[in-house]
Amino acid sequence: MIRVVTLDSFDEKQIAKLCQTLYTAFGVGSEHSGQKEVPTGMSEPLDAEKLIAEIKGVRAYEDDKVLFITSRKLKERELPGGKVPTPGYALYNKDRAIISTHGYKDLEASFKPVARNALQQIGHLWGLHHCLDPRCAMYPPWTPSFATGEASFCTFCREKSEQKLRLAKS
Repeated sequence: MIRVVTLDSFDEKQIAKLCQTLYTAFGVGSEHSGQKEVPTGMSEPLDAEKLIAEIKGVRAYEDDKVLFITSRKLKERELPGGKVPTPGYALYNKDRAIISTHGYKDLEASFKPVARNALQQIGHLWGLHHCLDPRCAMYPPWTPSFATGEASFCTFCREKSEQKLRLAKS
């Protein structure tokens, strides 16, 4: 099950649409599991790694994946090539990820890039790496074409995610 937890107010219809997109992409249940507060003392830009570690009280089972969504800016990450914007972050091969809609007017107007980002972060939770196919949601998010692509996987990444899901269920 993919549990979507909002950290800010979002249109319920858009969150339901996001859950449906996640269900279509992964073939596992996806539901909005409520709203949580950002822990006290955290200010913008939010440290994604620290934030998802500190949010408590999310009802989830051992094999569930939790996707937090916020409209607030996430802190840039320091990578070997320098600082990069952080539209999302996932604990690779684990259970929690976060995406941000910061910089977009609203979820409805920016649904495609937000959904694509959500697919990528959840893909990372299931151990998927970045892909070289620009049509794939696992394509690197720092590329100019990422935001214009569809919220879907290439054949290779779809097969890889289905394989990971089958292993998780057994």
